[in-house]
This record gives sequence, C-alpha cells and structure tokens, in this order.
Amino acid sequence: MKIAFVDEDLSPRTGSRRFSFEVARQLKAGGHEVEFFTVKLNKKLAFEAYQSLRVHAMSSGSSGSGSTLRRRLRRRGNLFVNVAGDLRFWLSRADIVMDMSRKIAEQDFDVVMLHYHGEHWLSPYFYYLRKSSAVVFMNVARRVRRSWNLPFHEMQQLPLHREIVDKALLLPPVGSWEKVSRKKIRGIIAPSRFLLDQVKEQGLTGQASYFVVPLGVNHSEFRPKDEDEGFALYAGRIHPHKSLELAIMAMRGADSDRSLVIAGDLTQEFLWYKDKLVRLAEEMKVADRVKIIEAPSDSEVVRLMQKCSVFLFPSTVDTFGLVVLEAMACGKPIIACNCGGVPEVVGDAGFLLDPSPQQWQSAVGHVFSDPVFRRKMGEKSLVRSQQFSWEKTTEKLLTSFSCVV
Repeated sequence: MKIAFVDEDLSPRTGSRRFSFEVARQLKAGGHEVEFFTVKLNKKLAFEAYQSLRVHAMSSGSSGSGSTLRRRLRRRGNLFVNVAGDLRFWLSRADIVMDMSRKIAEQDFDVVMLHYHGEHWLSPYFYYLRKSSAVVFMNVARRVRRSWNLPFHEMQQLPLHREIVDKALLLPPVGSWEKVSRKKIRGIIAPSRFLLDQVKEQGLTGQASYFVVPLGVNHSEFRPKDEDEGFALYAGRIHPHKSLELAIMAMRGADSDRSLVIAGDLTQEFLWYKDKLVRLAEEMKVADRVKIIEAPSDSEVVRLMQKCSVFLFPSTVDTFGLVVLEAMACGKPIIACNCGGVPEVVGDAGFLLDPSPQQWQSAVGHVFSDPVFRRKMGEKSLVRSQQFSWEKTTEKLLTSFSCVV
C-alpha cells in the first residue's frame, strides 16, 4: 500500500508526531511505502527519526513562525487589525496547502491521512486527489473548552476575531476548496473513544466511517530500571492546557525531601506560563522543590521516567496522553485527572482524580509515604502498558485503511 501522511508542522515533539514516525517504521518494515508532507519541519526541534524518513517540507523554518507573524500583526482591542492579520495568514497558508495537494495527487497514493491538531477546519489538502480515499486522524476536536472550574485558569473561549475569521474562511474560494476536499474523506480516526465521541457530537464525520486507533509504546526504549530517586515527574509540553499548576499544588502534600521535576519543550509564546508556574511555586512555598527542565533530549526523558517515584499528568483536556503510557511502561505509579482520553490508557492501574488540589495533595502524599504501595502501583502500570504497542497500533490503522480504500 502506498500511504501519505500529512501534517501541518512536524516540528513539535508531541505524541501525534511520535505516532507518525513509529507507525511509518512499522509500515515500511511490512513492505508498505510511506511518505510525509508538511508545511513546516524544523529538524533542530523535531524528533530525530524524521531525518531518516522521506519528508516533503514546504519550509524548514522554525516551528510556530506563523503564530509569531500573527501575534505581531495583532493589536490588543483592535478587532479590524486582528481579523485582517489572521485572514492574511490563512489565505497565504491556503495557497501553500493547495500546492501541496497538487503534489500529493501527482503521486497517486492509495491512502492520504491528515493529522488534525486544531487548525481551522479543514484545510483542503485533499482537493486534487483522484481517489476518494482520504482519512483524517483527529488529535483534538475542533473546539475544546475546559469543563472544570479550577482556581488556576479560566474557561477557554475563542476570541471574537477568531470567530469572524472562521466564518470568513467558509466563503469562496477557500470555503469552496474545503467542500470539495471534505467530500473525499472516507475515514475519521481518533486515538480514544472519548475523542471520537466528541467528534461525532460536533457532526464532523459526515458519511465517513470512523475508527478508534490507540497509540502505542516502544517497550525496548521505555522499560523499568528499578530506580526510585524520590521525585515526582511531569514530562510533556510546558503549555497552559496541561494545567501544571495542579502538579505544583500537589507537592504541598509531600514531605520536604520530595521534589517535582517538570521536563518539556517550551516555546517563546509561553514563556509567561513558565514565569507563572515559578511564582505559584513560591506562593505554595515549594519553590526549592520544583525544577523545570526545558527541551530535554529524548534519552533524558526516558531516564527521568525510569528514575522518578511517581508520574503526574494533571491535564484535563488530553485526548490520549502518550507520555502517561510511556511512564507506565517504565513501571511508574500514575496520578492523572479522570478527564479526556487518559482514563482509557490508565484503566485501573493508577489514580484517576478530579482536578482538585486537595485530592492531588492526598494522593501524592500517599504514594510518596508508602514504598510498598508505590511498587505495587508501578507493577500494575507496567502490566497495563503491555496491552499497547506500535505493532498493534499499526495493525489497527491498516485495518481502518482497508475499510476506506
């Protein structure tokens, strides 16, 4: 089978990008042909694996350059300037997408799969396809609003200029391109039942078939080392959607000799969020026990997972939570929120809590204070993680492809 993976930006080190290269390796080993198409790829930021795969990139510039451009064009409170800036950006992006669609069509792939990360629905990557065998892998639903009234963030609402731009992009020519492109979608895939239900509620499936394809884990890379160095760990993007305030608040439930490590990529856009976390740690009087590691290497993340005592994942909006599965494969206890797709990963092998500081403080205190309980939790995590692998993910993906080709 000849397969094209399409992603607007392959630079961020996220679970969905890891999915792409891990599955591509499996597909190639099985005799399938796989190529990547992307608007942006910054090899300095991306997973190293993309350097050995066939990637057609329209730009090798820094990830997030489009967002930076739009921020520069915006003026606080000036609706006209904000709308004009966003429209200018997305119209220029539409021209790039149409050019890429033409190049994809020329190679006559059996299946073309687009990773959707929350961009304006839906860039017309499928417009020129000769075959109606397009698939969309939904990593998020289009509009995500927080369902919990937490003390450290507000409800996420789209700004007015974004609402206007969304509607404007439904008009010709972009809107017409999208309609043609959307008619060629034959399958919609999500990594969790939670996300697929969201997508169906929004009416985005149309006449397409839909499938759940959970992500996997590389058990030869993420494996136990029987180490326990007395710290809690969060690994992942340092981003407001991750609700990292909750992890910092939870440390008030631990003894003073226990610490928290937050390790992940941090973009220029969210430097303010790191400052906010530092201030919160000072207010909670745990600043001397909180360490932030920016842009850790892939191997450093694995070693942190193997050394930590417990893995914390406070996000309330993640649709799968691949880093949770990776920590489980390292045999670590998990404390996570009972929201999103994460419960489908953790099952009964960890703490699934409301995003309540009190509940988190109690759970963290319990795990740290009882080494026998901590070890048993880690053993359950490891057993649970063995239900997931990239081989199983690839098999399910190929099954879904066979239904749409």
